[in-house]
Amino acid sequence: MKRGQEKPYKYLAMISQVGILVIVPVGMMIFIGKVLDFYFHTGNLVVIILAVLGVMAGLRNLYVMPLRMNERALKIAQENKTEEEKENDRKRAQAYRDQVKKEDNERDENDEDF
Repeated sequence: MKRGQEKPYKYLAMISQVGILVIVPVGMMIFIGKVLDFYFHTGNLVVIILAVLGVMAGLRNLYVMPLRMNERALKIAQENKTEEEKENDRKRAQAYRDQVKKEDNERDENDEDF
């Protein structure tokens, strides 16, 4: 299968996953709330409380899913880098650390005046 043909299925799966990640917690909490309301005769109090918790869990899943996908994409991108690109990244990171250390030393020297 060509790479161009993979993407529509990948996006369709991602959209389906978003729906499932939101609907399943809400549905489960409503079902559990109805069962608990039936046994404890509390009206709809438990259903409302658990439905709100289910919505919060669904929103949390919507927040966490892109973060995990981003981590996975960064890991794949890191694995696909050439040795030259990795060496350039190391040099850039070392230059940044040196710059931060230099700024810290300058700040410490300025603090001694006070």
